[in-house]
Amino acid sequence: MTGVPVITCPDCGGLAFEVQRCHCTSGGDRLLVEWDAQADEPYADCQLCGGDGSVAVPCRDCAQSGRRRAELVLTVVNLDTGLAASRRLRAGGLPPQRDADGRWQVPLAPIVWELAGGVGARSLRDRWQLDGELRHSTLWLPRGWRPDLPATQRHAIEAEVLAGYDSDPWRVFVGRSTDKPPMPDPGRHLGQLCALADLLHLDLVLEVRRCYGEATWDVRYELPGGEVPIEAQARGVDLPAAVTATTVNAAMRRLDERGRSVPAYTVRPVSGEPAGPVATDLDLVERRLLSDFSMDVPGAQAIWRNGRWWHTRLREGGGVEMLHERNTGQVSRREVTTLLRAWEPPDPAWWGEPVDWHECPDCRPDSRLRRCYCRVGSAAADPDCIHCVGTGMAPSALNCHTCLDSRRIYSALTVTVTDLSHAVHALWRPAAGEPATLVATQPGGKPVYQLRDHYRVARLAAIFGVRPPDLTPVGDVLGHGLDQNLCDGTVTVDGPGMDPAGCYVSSAARGRSGARLIVLARVPDAPPLADLIRLALGLDLALAVSVCDYRLNEADPLLVHGDWWGVQIVRADTPVESDPALSRSLEAAIAGCLEYLENALLAAVPRDPEQPVPAPGLADPPVVADPTVLLSRLGQHYAGQVITARLTRTGCQLWLAERDGVRPLARAATVADAVAALRL
Repeated sequence: MTGVPVITCPDCGGLAFEVQRCHCTSGGDRLLVEWDAQADEPYADCQLCGGDGSVAVPCRDCAQSGRRRAELVLTVVNLDTGLAASRRLRAGGLPPQRDADGRWQVPLAPIVWELAGGVGARSLRDRWQLDGELRHSTLWLPRGWRPDLPATQRHAIEAEVLAGYDSDPWRVFVGRSTDKPPMPDPGRHLGQLCALADLLHLDLVLEVRRCYGEATWDVRYELPGGEVPIEAQARGVDLPAAVTATTVNAAMRRLDERGRSVPAYTVRPVSGEPAGPVATDLDLVERRLLSDFSMDVPGAQAIWRNGRWWHTRLREGGGVEMLHERNTGQVSRREVTTLLRAWEPPDPAWWGEPVDWHECPDCRPDSRLRRCYCRVGSAAADPDCIHCVGTGMAPSALNCHTCLDSRRIYSALTVTVTDLSHAVHALWRPAAGEPATLVATQPGGKPVYQLRDHYRVARLAAIFGVRPPDLTPVGDVLGHGLDQNLCDGTVTVDGPGMDPAGCYVSSAARGRSGARLIVLARVPDAPPLADLIRLALGLDLALAVSVCDYRLNEADPLLVHGDWWGVQIVRADTPVESDPALSRSLEAAIAGCLEYLENALLAAVPRDPEQPVPAPGLADPPVVADPTVLLSRLGQHYAGQVITARLTRTGCQLWLAERDGVRPLARAATVADAVAALRL
């Protein structure tokens, strides 16, 4: 293979840095500037340029090397067989075609499907994405490119086009030997979302609004009484596309942030809850939304509540001033117009009694003042504290620990546990003198109490046939799972005389929209570990599987419980981590690995532009059995220590994490042989 084509970075000219106009010049020589101001005058007290108006910044496109790799690699991996095929696209080897407008382009989809045919893949997904479409499926050549140009000139233009993809030069598509399942019917999927809204006692909101002259469609869950979000969320170009692209987790995402001002009510049973998808006419709903969405109306909503659709237009409300601190030292000001519903649907039938709450004493509204650290464990502030100067309140960029910036301390919490087909609602409203058992003491002397079974979410896991590690707050972006204190019903009391049950409920309800906690009781939707092994070995990379068994901690409520797993796809020469990121179950670890697969593939590309992009071929990967059971037993033997198995095409190596790093345990062709070599 010839050397990798490298060109001088066109953005920085090979200098590895660029001299740019400072951001302060857009606002002018003022402290308070409009967010869209174009003054072209430097800020005299700018913290970046010092009033010069120009700054030297590292070139991000070439990673400060001054050179850019002019190649793009397409790879297809068959998850059923582990076979892989790749094709390098370089200047002089592109197959340009002319489109209807006469512009030259390089379609990538035919190349990808040709590779898929070579490995026997009949269905493809781009980096495990759910849409099944080929993103960035066309390379557009500049207007100046013509096939009759001299070869040197054509190749130079093509190299510059390929260098524009150097930030993401390896496109991997995963496929199966079988046809992909048919796309879900948008109407049936909408009916399922409506049925889930009835089951969980939520509103399903279909929204269309005008954003930059275009219609923006969104599908989301809300709690009744919430405000219309300021920012529009685009999920599709029309309602069927938005519904198809909306998963349950996506519709629930940021539910607590959107509903901080909603009224809090308990949940009471409602008769006639649907047992299956609700029959709904998607076309009829879309036509009604579009009829309300006229030229003089900024938006419209259809709200599923009480078993039917309620339609309302959106109208402009008052203006909201939004301030943002720039890194130049200036403050950017933006005036945003809020939207209001022209008409509110009737109250939900499931609303029970109002939940009392009081304002948080540890933060100040409309400011960054938070309870100072000098007040932790003490009611009085330290008069010599350098952070708060004895006031007890200090500025902080973090959310308030007491209320998570919701400003509300609830006296009760409704906990809903669901597997998306059934739901259990439990009300946590502690009475005076609730029984609590002292189970531990924090190192600082604070007592730790455990409440009765009613306040332990883990007891509800068995109802749905899952384990406590499989309990996850719905809409959880980070995927950390449910807090162990909520599973076990334990709470740390800050001071003497405080009610453990009241402290527990107020802590569990902090930041919860409408005093509601919705927990998903399902094993994460993740493929078997064997699929990930075939993917990693097919890409000629390594799969690192880590496990740490904390069974020795079961008697101590202050320590982590259960067995934790970590799964990573890395380069074979990447050092083994002594403290890898772990999840509460193997399925959650696999799901997290796939969530960040794009980052792993980018990290596998050499940073040196003269090093080629990986291009795995048709070599058959070795057959590797699923090592889950063996690694679980190995984790039990080394309880409390992290065991990592790194699988590559050449074999398997076991590592043990210790205080001073990691040390190798065994090396063999398979995990079974490596475990057997330990002679445990």
